[in-house]
Amino acid sequence: MIGVSLLLCISCGSKAIKQEIDLSKPHLKITVGFNAEAYKSLFLKKLYPTYAIWAENKKTGEVRTIYITGKAGTGEWMMADERPSSVPVWYGVKKKEKEAAPVDSITGATPSGEMFTHYWQIPQSMMNARIDIYLEVNASFDYNEFYREEAKEGEPGYSDVNGQPSLIWMATIEAGKKEITVNPKLIGHGHVLGENHEINRDLSKITTAKSIFRHVDISYVSGSK
Repeated sequence: MIGVSLLLCISCGSKAIKQEIDLSKPHLKITVGFNAEAYKSLFLKKLYPTYAIWAENKKTGEVRTIYITGKAGTGEWMMADERPSSVPVWYGVKKKEKEAAPVDSITGATPSGEMFTHYWQIPQSMMNARIDIYLEVNASFDYNEFYREEAKEGEPGYSDVNGQPSLIWMATIEAGKKEITVNPKLIGHGHVLGENHEINRDLSKITTAKSIFRHVDISYVSGSK
């Protein structure tokens, strides 16, 4: 067995978390590229996105978190005790995760660059199965013509500090079959105020948030054995 330590998140200028990955066994390689021009800035500082990645076994319903950015994972928001609107779909996933991983083993500092690679060892319970891989991403203050900054509570388009809601991308891989690389598709959004954990398929009021990802691909790697 070849045991090696890879970075769960490889990035420039951000803290990375180490996780033991055995390259001789099946794993996922998830490469995420952000479009920096899509971020809003505040006080001359970029507001990099909050995002979560998780896997779901289509047959059994088992879910496993792959990665969650720091503030959403630890709940340590600036000037707020919680932000349920940040990644509301993932918050629902975390509640039903059967064998919840310690939050510090899946949480990493919010990346401050443009391209990152995540590695995840596929658990035995998800081998030889169709697995849906989800990515949920959100950038605060990302307002548009519908989700207006000046909208008051109770008015259409009110989003507090959220702007446009979190967006959800999804792709399906078959663990245990041939190696493959797939590009996830945008399938919906979370509740703009975080009032539920459902995926809303209506994207008609989403504009610039669709451009937050410049590139995403998910590779199933069978291992070297």
